[in-house]
Amino acid sequence: MRPVFVLPHPRPAAVLEALAEVLPGHLHCEGTVLRGHAILRIVPAHRHFWSPQLVVHAQLPDPTDEYAPEEPRILGRFAPHPHVWTLFMAIYGLIAIGGTAGAMWGLSQWTLGMSPWALWAVPAAVFLAAFVYGSVFIGQGLGAEQMYELRSVVDRAAERAAGVNGEVEDGQG
Repeated sequence: MRPVFVLPHPRPAAVLEALAEVLPGHLHCEGTVLRGHAILRIVPAHRHFWSPQLVVHAQLPDPTDEYAPEEPRILGRFAPHPHVWTLFMAIYGLIAIGGTAGAMWGLSQWTLGMSPWALWAVPAAVFLAAFVYGSVFIGQGLGAEQMYELRSVVDRAAERAAGVNGEVEDGQG
């Protein structure tokens, strides 16, 4: 659900330093660069409900860590704003509670010999959960241009860290 990209780079920490230099002059992106990672967002003037944020991690090889990469790299993960993420989790929670309550009520009706009409809450909950899950992909489509913008900032910083002058030509990777 959350798109990820990997950008091999010999000096991932230098990419984060370059991000700190590139971000202040950018018109559409802002962010925070911390030790080992950065969080990039769209500026509030251009932000909408589906606007993504990009979390970037500098990863180095570590022979003592089985999960560490073999080569130095930048790992980027797009995600919704934390408020949007929390809203979606709350909606899933409410759907789960409703489906469970309907199942318990329907099973109680069934054991009492009544018509178990409340069991319809279970397929309704499954349908609602699938609908909410599908809306995530709609949101990714609506935020695709902004995802490209955030990724191009990282690509620009990677080129600057590698010592290449100029803009990113295609921004794909």
